[in-house]
Amino acid sequence: MYMSIPTIILEDEERSLSVISNLIRQFSSDIDLIGSTGWVDKSVQLISEKAPQLVFMDIQLADGTGFDVLKRVGSREFELIFVTAYTNYAVNALRAEAVDYLLKPIGIPEFEDAVGRARDRIMEKRRRKSAPVQKKVAIATVSGYEFLDVKDILWCCSKAGYTHFYCTDGVKIISSRNLGFYEELLYSHNFYRIHNSSIINLAYLKNYIKSKTSYVVLTDGTRLEISQRRKGAFLEMFFPAE
Repeated sequence: MYMSIPTIILEDEERSLSVISNLIRQFSSDIDLIGSTGWVDKSVQLISEKAPQLVFMDIQLADGTGFDVLKRVGSREFELIFVTAYTNYAVNALRAEAVDYLLKPIGIPEFEDAVGRARDRIMEKRRRKSAPVQKKVAIATVSGYEFLDVKDILWCCSKAGYTHFYCTDGVKIISSRNLGFYEELLYSHNFYRIHNSSIINLAYLKNYIKSKTSYVVLTDGTRLEISQRRKGAFLEMFFPAE
């Protein structure tokens, strides 16, 4: 079950504000709408006071643009979804590291997809902040437990319901627990889930290969696929919005 996501809408058209609000109520029950405005100054003030985790933003506001708001906000903690009738700002939206660029009228599938990706990024940030810091991880095996220093784990993957750990010294350990269990434990130690079936230690990341199917290469030469859905958030860690 998801925790609520505090959200604001920056939109100067009442009809569009109503449409977005209705979509939120119908299809995203975990989104908590905490404010809205269509003015640049009030937008900056609202973001400062409410500290939203998600912002729906129109390009054209009553007295300026959404980009004017972003310039004045500076470094931001929220995820951003542009909602606009204009097609010619997509490049600027990409530079602003927006989750999505939705064109009016908004389609339900496009809305749900954008919110889903924003939700993934938000939940990832929450896990990183809340995960307890430990130097060792207890790996449940058929014979008991193996205690591994997290710095000795290169990567791990899911196979037939088991988790396989690959270590820097070449040792492989098979755990009877699933990968999702270890994902929660490893997030605070600079690990990242690049695919439904694999998690890597970012300390051993060597290359990112962009192709039709993108890959990462670890320092030992291991080559692993990164899923399309997780690629954007992965690259954002290294190339954050300025």
